[in-house]
Amino acid sequence: MAEDPLNTVYAYAERAYVRLQAGDLLIRCIEEGSPAPMQQMVEGLVLAGPQSLSALQEMLAVTGQQKSQAMDDIHQVFAEFENNLKKYGVRLKGIKTPLALARLSPVRFLKILRDQQIADEKMQIACMQLLKDSREVMRSLAAHLQLLEDIETYLQDWMWGLAYQSARQGDQSERPAH
Repeated sequence: MAEDPLNTVYAYAERAYVRLQAGDLLIRCIEEGSPAPMQQMVEGLVLAGPQSLSALQEMLAVTGQQKSQAMDDIHQVFAEFENNLKKYGVRLKGIKTPLALARLSPVRFLKILRDQQIADEKMQIACMQLLKDSREVMRSLAAHLQLLEDIETYLQDWMWGLAYQSARQGDQSERPAH
């Protein structure tokens, strides 16, 4: 039997609404530096029971997209830092990832500059400022990424709980009455 086209439209609209709401909540979480807004929403959905699983799945999908965007942003900041250093004639030898950049101390970076014959004090200061600025942006993005990972874990935990509850309810409804 074919599904009613109107139900399909309603289901699509509901998913789109949940995704928009999840996106707004994630923005609030990032602004506040806390998962609390998302947790409040999830708690309400959990109280509604297993029928909320699809909404949680949509929220998890949005969180995953935001995580991917944060990782892309971190890599973009790293690439921009590398390109800006190239303008000064500096190559980041041995530093190929954002994590390696985060671990790079200012003293070690200054040694890299001197090893590459960047002796001009103004150029060294400009490069050190680039390092400082890039690391600050990356630190902020890494904090956002960690928050998103915490939210993702929270959503997954509740989804497992609701899936278990749904399975248990299905088991109990299939048992014969005594």
